[in-house]
Amino acid sequence: MFLVCALLFLLGMWVPFSEASTPRTEVRINQAALDYVAQVGLNSFQDALKMQLTDFLYYQRGHLQRIPVFMLENDISHLSLKLIPNYGIHLSTSGHVGMTFFLERNLQKLRVGITTEADIVISQAAIGTLVLGISLCNTTIEEVNLTYSEDGSKEIWNSIHGYIKAILPHKPCSKLSFLVEGLNVYMGTLIGLRTIGPESQISYSLTHPPTITKDYISLAIKATFVLLGKPIVFPPPPSSFSLPQQVGSSTAMINFGLSQGLFDSIHFLMQKSGSINLDITGQLNSKNNQLTTSVLGNLIPEVLRQFPNSMPLVLKARVNAEPIVTIHNNQTSLWIQYLLDVLAVSSNSAFKSLFSLDMAVDLALNIFMSGGKLQANASLQKDIEFNVTSSNVGVLDLLGVKPLLRSAVKEPLTEHLNALFGLGVTLPSIAKANFISPQVFVYEGYIVVSCGLHFQD
Repeated sequence: MFLVCALLFLLGMWVPFSEASTPRTEVRINQAALDYVAQVGLNSFQDALKMQLTDFLYYQRGHLQRIPVFMLENDISHLSLKLIPNYGIHLSTSGHVGMTFFLERNLQKLRVGITTEADIVISQAAIGTLVLGISLCNTTIEEVNLTYSEDGSKEIWNSIHGYIKAILPHKPCSKLSFLVEGLNVYMGTLIGLRTIGPESQISYSLTHPPTITKDYISLAIKATFVLLGKPIVFPPPPSSFSLPQQVGSSTAMINFGLSQGLFDSIHFLMQKSGSINLDITGQLNSKNNQLTTSVLGNLIPEVLRQFPNSMPLVLKARVNAEPIVTIHNNQTSLWIQYLLDVLAVSSNSAFKSLFSLDMAVDLALNIFMSGGKLQANASLQKDIEFNVTSSNVGVLDLLGVKPLLRSAVKEPLTEHLNALFGLGVTLPSIAKANFISPQVFVYEGYIVVSCGLHFQD
């Protein structure tokens, strides 16, 4: 499963779902990632070469003998993966394999040096996924050494040597081809949705074949957002996104370039789903509760006249404009405009609207990555702003009401948003692959996440 656990993560983790998508996001897989994959893949590739070979046929005393041959004690000491610009990946391995011939009276064990070179071409399938194929593969036998012979006889040495030259060169390439074909099948199983909030999901797909240089593989991807099972269609972006050369960490295995459009779409989806709406309800009998008609009546006499008996208030905050995300160097902010409806619970449990306000919230976002998800902490950059839109309690003294409303809204709103942003947006990944040591860099109009990889056993 070496290639399944390695190249699949690097090349097959962006999968198609729908044409309704956000602007392009770019992901760069650096040579450091290939070096890590080669390092952890040595044992897996070595194990893949453990096999029973075709029987060795040998004439002895006028009879054709079928002799079992096994290749089990392998020692692949070197494996490297290097990028081939505009093409794919060059795989190179070298080491030794152990071959055992189970002769009736003459057990032979040999140590055979081999070198395998293969070119893996990377292309895009018609359905939008990546597809890998081996275009060139060759195994060279370096040397053959007899390490054990039960009776010391070498009478069949020439026959064995000829068998090795005929059989062995094809096996590593055949095994590699089989793994790549299995990888292509496995890539197709990655199509699916990742939850990003209540009743909303995200899926990723390639926009065109990867760009391959001598230093990295660049993948242009799009994100599709789904709400209640239906893709959300966004307007075309004003401009395409291209990740500059010198951004993020130069030593990272992977750099995710996340465009302004991606964040715009995430928050637009939150608006559509209603997840950033908020209800705040006062409890009449709780201590120090300010959300009652008696408290509000001290500021607005008409409220006291309509509700002589103290009743709880309900604040319903509904987003009434598309949230605006602003990404500047080292700073990300989010502006949300709500319609805040202040209602009172009457004696028959019905709600009566007292007044409505436009409520503007200006938040600073601290973007970070945890558990493979992009998350954020939100804090108010300045006081919440209010403007009157309608009133059923006469002329509203907004200056007097603001402190009460700010006090009632501030903590529940930030707690609600932080709980929502804490759910995070899952970045593309596969099972058993984790992002480690993530770093987040905020540039003008986009964010870069640089991280390493760790494969779980």
